[in-house]
Amino acid sequence: MRAAVVILCLALSTLWAPQASADPIDEEYLVLAEPAARAVAAEFGVPASVAAAQSILESAWGRSTLAEIDRNYFGFKCKTSGHGPIAIGCREYPTTECTPDCHPAVAVFRVYESMTDSFRDYGRHLTTSPYYAAALPYAADPDAFITEVAKRYATDPEYAPKVIRLMTTYDLYRLDSPA
Repeated sequence: MRAAVVILCLALSTLWAPQASADPIDEEYLVLAEPAARAVAAEFGVPASVAAAQSILESAWGRSTLAEIDRNYFGFKCKTSGHGPIAIGCREYPTTECTPDCHPAVAVFRVYESMTDSFRDYGRHLTTSPYYAAALPYAADPDAFITEVAKRYATDPEYAPKVIRLMTTYDLYRLDSPA
């Protein structure tokens, strides 16, 4: 039963996976996200390609309600201690968690004033949380970096391959070079 649920979750996720296209909305998102991703790389040393790809996956190219209303592009949740030093509040949303079986849930997510703040909180979180310390030595290798991050970042067992597929499909590795 558990294997069937995981297969169903993976099958459903491929239905929603972005496809390579010349969709002007996708290009518009990349134009907006690129400066924020590059700033995170400069300030925190997180690969810009990973930041951009994770934001695409987590926010559905900036079209998720969480991104559109609360400018949360990474799915960051509030903790019992609050929303952290950059977010400005918290809001409940329905979501899906895989622990390991996928199931509906309600979670409390961070609210940001801007896309830049969301990306900055992402960079701050990855570089200050002990959960992601093993990823930091791989900052020059985006695939290895996200593989390490994914071990603690998401409950989806296919999270790292999805992010790598986005980086490859949309040539997001180009963001790791000087503009």
